[in-house]
Amino acid sequence: MLEPQKKIVVVLAVIATLIAFIGLVRVVNTPSMALLYSGLDSATSGEIVASLEQKAIPFEIRGDAIYVDSTARDKTRLSLATEGLPSNGIAGYELLDSLSGFGTTSQMFDAAYWRAKEGELARTILASARISMARVHIANAVQQPFSRGVKPSASVTVSVRSGALDIGQAEAIRYLVAAAVSGMEPEQVAVIDTEYGIILQPGKASNFRTGTGELDARAKELRENIERLLTARVGAGNAVVEVMIEAQTKSETITERILDPERSVPISSDSETNTETSSGGAGGAVTVASNLPDTGDSTGGGQNSRNQSQVRERINYEISETVRERVYLPGDIARLSVAVLINHETIVGPNGETTTSPRSDSEIAAFQALVQSAVGFNAERGDVITIETMLFPEPPVLGTVASASILSAYAFNLPAILQMAVLAVVTLALGMFVVKPILTNPTPQLNRLPLGVGATLGTGTEFGSPKALTEISEVPTLENKPKDPVEILRETIAQRSEESGHLLRKWIETEAQKQTDQVN
Repeated sequence: MLEPQKKIVVVLAVIATLIAFIGLVRVVNTPSMALLYSGLDSATSGEIVASLEQKAIPFEIRGDAIYVDSTARDKTRLSLATEGLPSNGIAGYELLDSLSGFGTTSQMFDAAYWRAKEGELARTILASARISMARVHIANAVQQPFSRGVKPSASVTVSVRSGALDIGQAEAIRYLVAAAVSGMEPEQVAVIDTEYGIILQPGKASNFRTGTGELDARAKELRENIERLLTARVGAGNAVVEVMIEAQTKSETITERILDPERSVPISSDSETNTETSSGGAGGAVTVASNLPDTGDSTGGGQNSRNQSQVRERINYEISETVRERVYLPGDIARLSVAVLINHETIVGPNGETTTSPRSDSEIAAFQALVQSAVGFNAERGDVITIETMLFPEPPVLGTVASASILSAYAFNLPAILQMAVLAVVTLALGMFVVKPILTNPTPQLNRLPLGVGATLGTGTEFGSPKALTEISEVPTLENKPKDPVEILRETIAQRSEESGHLLRKWIETEAQKQTDQVN
């Protein structure tokens, strides 16, 4: 029989092996779970869970996330989409479908209409990938007969997945809501971030054009355009570009009036013509001939006539005048400064030697013209573009060159790696503690024992003695087919447990005695 300490070790080893085997089987049989949906409200999550239970699809709930088998995730999403899940939880124009003409008052219809309008606007805002939640509230006063100048207003509350709501996106939301409601002006829409507070205040124009983020984006775009243009000629890393934009911070209107005394412009013209005609006879007595009608003969004497014509024209002139009005809005470019530093040109000689030389003036002038065209140079605005050529220092080589490893081409799957590691540990343990002792220790030829070997040897024969081994060797060999040694040992121990235990104990004591003698 084994000692108690050895029995405890054997029992613990068996239990550990069983636990490892069961855990390995469970890990292998458990499907890998993938995220189905997360961040949904409680009502929508409950509808999805009920649908999964109805379809008998296994799932797991981890916080506010729902996980399903990775192999069935896409199919499950399509199946839920046919049922309208997940619903966004915001009702739109479908609210008007339930209204009927019978029993619906105008007040009820107006309330449902504005509620549907708010829901549709919230749905449109949620179409943005960055926005996770949106609510729209429209304040539309009831139209009264004698009310004038009452304009609707609105407020929009949004939640962003990461960071704060961008000013440009807030301005877009403001114009979206204002354009959807008749009579509403963009300044009457307030945009509020649930985490960072008010983004756009009502009653005030947006300062979107004056935001530093917009200026930085414009400067970055100009810098990238210039670098891409110069890199095509000087090569990558041989040109450094910096762009600074000075923006207009105040709204300014400039009216310019120019008078040119050298030029006169007629502004009005007045023309007047007078004609006067008179005729009469010479003085004398009145005769019969003077009373006769005129026959056209010029023989009559004493006749005279007078014609007078007068033309008067008046033209009013004014000095030439030019009036110009310029409006500068906040955010307009007030001044643009561009600094470009170009490395010296590298020349390779016929012997393979490399030398550097400054860029020529003609090449610098060509770069100057290209940069001016790329940034939209305006001399009247005070823009400055500076291009210099200097020798760049060679960067020191520090450390070793980074290169891709052999495993970089493979995607690591942590669950699969853990499963393989557990399987390897269990396999190694079985090989070290089960297979190796069986192969290294001499196995007794118990498969050659006949069924009545105990009776042949007698009860007084001691297993492990030379006499017993001699008698066992004289037992005729059984005509059996070759079997696996482990299977033979298992069958023999099962049939002759007492004799096998006695023999094994004898071997253990013999081996222990040999080791003790070797130490001494």
